[in-house]
Amino acid sequence: MAFYRTWSEEFKEFALYLFFVILFCAVIFMPRNADPYFMAKGIRDTFTTNEFTYNIDFDRMTTKKQALDWFEDVLIPNLLPEEDYNGNELTKLEKQFITGYNKRLGTARIRTVKVQDNSCTVPAQLQSKIQECYATISADNQDKTDYWNNHTVIKNNKVTSTILDVPYMEGADASWYSPATKLTYPGGGQVIELDNDLANVTEVWSKVKSHDFLDSSTRAVFVNVNMYNANVDLVSATKFSIEFSSAGAVFTSSQIRCLPLIRPVRVLLGDGATSNASLTFTLELVFFGMVLMYILNEFRIIKIHGYVYLKNIWNQLEAINLFLFLVVMILRALSLGYIGNVYDSFAIDDTYLDLDWVVYFAKLVENVNAFNAVLTFLKLFKFVRENRRMSQLIDTVELASIDMGSIMVIILVIATGYGIAFHIAFGHAVTEYRDFAESLFTLFLATLGDFDMDELRSYNQVLGAFLFVTFIVIMFFVVISMFLAIVDSAYESVREQLLEDGGDADEMDPLTRDVLRIITAPTIIGNKIFVLFVGEKEDKGPSEEELEKRRKEEAKKLAEEEKKKMMSPEMMERQAKLKVEHDFKSLYDEAMGRIDKLKASQDSLQKTLNLISDNITIVDQGGEGEGGGEGEQTMGDTIVQEGGE
Repeated sequence: MAFYRTWSEEFKEFALYLFFVILFCAVIFMPRNADPYFMAKGIRDTFTTNEFTYNIDFDRMTTKKQALDWFEDVLIPNLLPEEDYNGNELTKLEKQFITGYNKRLGTARIRTVKVQDNSCTVPAQLQSKIQECYATISADNQDKTDYWNNHTVIKNNKVTSTILDVPYMEGADASWYSPATKLTYPGGGQVIELDNDLANVTEVWSKVKSHDFLDSSTRAVFVNVNMYNANVDLVSATKFSIEFSSAGAVFTSSQIRCLPLIRPVRVLLGDGATSNASLTFTLELVFFGMVLMYILNEFRIIKIHGYVYLKNIWNQLEAINLFLFLVVMILRALSLGYIGNVYDSFAIDDTYLDLDWVVYFAKLVENVNAFNAVLTFLKLFKFVRENRRMSQLIDTVELASIDMGSIMVIILVIATGYGIAFHIAFGHAVTEYRDFAESLFTLFLATLGDFDMDELRSYNQVLGAFLFVTFIVIMFFVVISMFLAIVDSAYESVREQLLEDGGDADEMDPLTRDVLRIITAPTIIGNKIFVLFVGEKEDKGPSEEELEKRRKEEAKKLAEEEKKKMMSPEMMERQAKLKVEHDFKSLYDEAMGRIDKLKASQDSLQKTLNLISDNITIVDQGGEGEGGGEGEQTMGDTIVQEGGE
């Protein structure tokens, strides 16, 4: 306990938080490696980069016919393989594996999102020409009825009739936001589940093609496939999306999320989890325990000091960070509970395994933790703010904050104006300016050097060059230069203040002192062990006090050298002038002090002389009054006597 009490409170708090940060990094990085990327790449190469038509793959399809060809030539054969790469027929168990590595979990699902007929109006002059009108998808105009179609074929004077009935399922999937069209597609739709028999799936798909399932009302088709790779213990929730825009364009995208979803469940159930998974889960529990400890401590401090405690920016940062960690805890608990409920369903092959929500929770946890990582490491500046050299960033931002705010307003105004201008001029032709948000983002990239001026000039040679050149001149050469000048000026002021105030190496904050103790502890312990086993020499060398004095002198020298390195020539000249002025002022003050002392001595001597003079005058006056005649007689007698002789 005595050893514990020798450390400062600042160091104890810093050490505890440093352990918290290390634990956070361990929880984040221990379950991560390159396996999720490699698994996603394998799935992407299988389904999206295979060309089903010359120079056409999933990412480059532009028509509904190409979409149907992709389903028939790429998706179904790879989803339900019959032969290996040598042409050998696969066993029943082997047919459940995609590319030989990924076990298919349950069945695959195809979901379409359709809009209602006559969801938009046609001009009166064209109503006789245009019989149908399907608007852009929204929650209000979605078609929520079952798809039913009776298709009749007459061949060789024989009539063949087939019926395709696809039921509508509400909440079959989570709603999905398209990054390409900026639309949000509802989670419901007409659902087709593909079982694990290739013959049945082929028959179903032939009906889909013949019954015009992807008609004009179809706005999107989603394919959901779940897989598990036992080699790396990862679950993949894959979604392929094909959007048929109301304007006629086709957009494709794929979301392949490979996550260690079942590792915590295997740890809890003792189902052959690896030691790394067990350790990660244990550290995660310890980490969440520390989060709860910090939360309780925050409530205790708020109870003592009131809400005044939250007026400090660092305390606000900590409160936000802890709140987000609490959100992560809740999401992790929900995800773990959901996985535990469906864990037994992993072995069922004839039903669809819905993992969309648990994957959504897992990705949300990763997104929140990404923001938490920034806040967690920013909080480290709270502990080093007492050390002037380590707090230069915070001091610079605080000093420049007001001017930076005004510059940010200027940047926002200019960017908004040019963003609207570029969207109006090129939004119809250039992808990067298709909407206002994309236009702003593209202009931001342009300030970093990522731009394509030739594409702008190809659509409007005069306006493209004018808008781009004026934007770069105003934003980059003027406004951003002003912004950087403000930051540079603030940093120079902070550095000058640091050089003026931080020259005394003997002054050291408690946290820095204790950190140096930790750094030098191995050397001290090594010396003691050496003395213990080898013995101490007769010449014991310098004492601890002398060593401490030397360390302070060396630290002072290093501080002076660092000051010289940090100073620019102008600052060195200014520092030299300040030193000369300081020395001259010191000499002047010393001379004036001595002159004042001399004046005081002169005044004292004058007072003494005046006092002596006054006393002599008094004595002379007393002699004349009492014995003046006698004195004269005596003197005369003496003269007479001398003359007689």
